Amino acid sequence: MSREGATPRADLDTTAWNPVGAGSGTVLLTTDAQGDGDGNHDTVLNAYDTEDGRLARRLKAPTGQEYGSGVIADSRVYLVRQPLLTKADAKRRVRGAELLVLDADTGRPLHTLRLPAMTAPNDDVYFMKLDVHQVADGALSLSWRELWTDEQLIITD
Repeated sequence: MSREGATPRADLDTTAWNPVGAGSGTVLLTTDAQGDGDGNHDTVLNAYDTEDGRLARRLKAPTGQEYGSGVIADSRVYLVRQPLLTKADAKRRVRGAELLVLDADTGRPLHTLRLPAMTAPNDDVYFMKLDVHQVADGALSLSWRELWTDEQLIITD
């Protein structure tokens, strides 16, 4: 395939290294607040329009919180906002995480559900986030990043 004459259509933040989801004409990426990709905490959720690749909106997490990866389904964004973790949080019960349901077109919050306390894994907890993996037929699964085969939380409506 020749790419001769191809021109870029997107203005995506290439320093954002955690894709959150895509669907409903939107691509979501998370990054650190400085936007340089060096931060360990994904405190900003960026939404890009798939038509022109431009930044459509940005949602900054409240101080002391960050986002995990999520899923777009049925014109809704499902993702977790959780407290920032440190090495001291390994094997501790993490409280204060919330499942957010946002309108995929506007970013407007539709629902918020406080999640039960979940034990942070023993791994490098500094990078650990609660990620939504699947949304289907009124059910959602989430777990700690890269450990989704160990402990999962299933939420149903």
